[in-house]
Amino acid sequence: RRGAEGPAGEPPVAGRWPDTFDDVAAALDALPALAERTLPQADTRRTVLTGHSAGGHLALWAAARHVLPAGSPWRTDGPAPLRGVVALAPIADFEAAGKLGVCGGAALQLLGGEEHFAERRPHADPALLLPTGIATTVVQGRTDVVVPQAVAEAYADAAARAGEPAGLTLLEDVGHFPLIDPAADACAVVAEEIAQLAW
Repeated sequence: RRGAEGPAGEPPVAGRWPDTFDDVAAALDALPALAERTLPQADTRRTVLTGHSAGGHLALWAAARHVLPAGSPWRTDGPAPLRGVVALAPIADFEAAGKLGVCGGAALQLLGGEEHFAERRPHADPALLLPTGIATTVVQGRTDVVVPQAVAEAYADAAARAGEPAGLTLLEDVGHFPLIDPAADACAVVAEEIAQLAW
């Protein structure tokens, strides 16, 4: 779908409710048939979702649709056929992200603002959608000032409290973007984390 547009002269908002979640759910639902049609040799049992920053949030969310609240339009009857999730500097805990002002309040914007946040958060916050039963690793730079390490740690703590510890790989002297820079050593770590879950 098209990106969200702000009022004239205003920057676009971070995603849109419910369109962002509609799109991600539709993409994940379409993936098995798409892979079978276009990559018949692919072993879809080895699928690992990966995303960076807001995309990391959506990868975690997509893997948790089967634990969404009853009545959620995106809830599925069972877990997605995934080997795992590798989330890179994800906005994975909305409470921690809000306290730290991550990305100018992106989580708050995504859910439609303060007036909708409490009602919609249980349908969108990965830290509330645990356990998933799907292997999960978070890769985070220790010097990330865009999505600070504390957000990843808050998610890992929530997973541990839910009885499903998530892997947490913290990289020294790494900020937000080296995780997705193919020329950076951090990106090689990410590739290895994905390979470990896939195999």
